[in-house]
Amino acid sequence: MKGVHSISELVEFAIEQNLKHLCLADDNGLYGAVEFSIHCQKVGITPLIGVELTDGHHVVIVIARNKEGYQCLSKIITDVQVNKVRLVDVLKPDNKTLFILCNNSFLLSRWKKYENIGSIYLAPIVSDRKALQSLLTFVSRSPDILHRFPAIPILLLNIFSEHEVNLYKVMQAIVQNRTVSSLQSEEIIVFKDLSVPLLPFKHIVSSQEVAKRCTFQFDFSKYYFPRFVLSET
Repeated sequence: MKGVHSISELVEFAIEQNLKHLCLADDNGLYGAVEFSIHCQKVGITPLIGVELTDGHHVVIVIARNKEGYQCLSKIITDVQVNKVRLVDVLKPDNKTLFILCNNSFLLSRWKKYENIGSIYLAPIVSDRKALQSLLTFVSRSPDILHRFPAIPILLLNIFSEHEVNLYKVMQAIVQNRTVSSLQSEEIIVFKDLSVPLLPFKHIVSSQEVAKRCTFQFDFSKYYFPRFVLSET
């Protein structure tokens, strides 16, 4: 979801759609992870903790599968944000503690050279026809990628109804430092339904499968203190 809604509204939407699992992937950080987990747990929805990592024009969604994955994800965010490490260098295709969802042709072309690519999944955005067509065109020219990488379909939304279009445009114009009139209509994806079209991928992993493999949950009954590693001087 990239839009105008709060975490509580996202959880309410999930309830209305009878969803049992929900993933939050903030941009380059874990800003809403704790609030999101609390809201989900209160209503019996399993929260999945992730991040949308951006490196220039390269974007991936990374989801923590377990406690080790959450620790790894926290370090990756630091490397990308603070140390300016490239995604292609910081994300390891054989990291079994993470789900790495990608539809970027450059990153996929680099990662396909690895023998073990167990953490990499194609991420067809089924609600965005332009992005979906771009990925399908790419994999049609690279059949090895089509056969090697399983796919996890993604439903990307901006708003829940047409009534929110104007508000979304204003917010996006502010974020992008553009005028409202310069925003293209195809940039706004309005929710219609949760259906997934037929896709040509060899193996498709369902959201239920993803949720089963993700065991990480925040334990709010314990105190956690940051651990700092001081360099020798």
